[in-house]
Amino acid sequence: MTLNDRERFVLHAMSLMVVDVMIKKFNEKSVKFDDINPLTPDILIEQMKEIRKYRCKTLSEFDINKLYDDINEELMLGKHVNDNI
Repeated sequence: MTLNDRERFVLHAMSLMVVDVMIKKFNEKSVKFDDINPLTPDILIEQMKEIRKYRCKTLSEFDINKLYDDINEELMLGKHVNDNI
């Protein structure tokens, strides 16, 4: 079985978000890693465009925006699930 483009986008988007959160947590512990910085909104948008261009070609820009909004909404609504992580 293979992933469809929607599933593929969710996988890559979540990977970006998790890495970003981990970098932010790592940086809060005051360990210096000058070459590792959290994603800025502009970089995140560019990365989403790259995912679409190379891995999810059948999705429109509207699809990507909607999926991203849906992912964020689910993360906010399910926040209590992640509070213990």
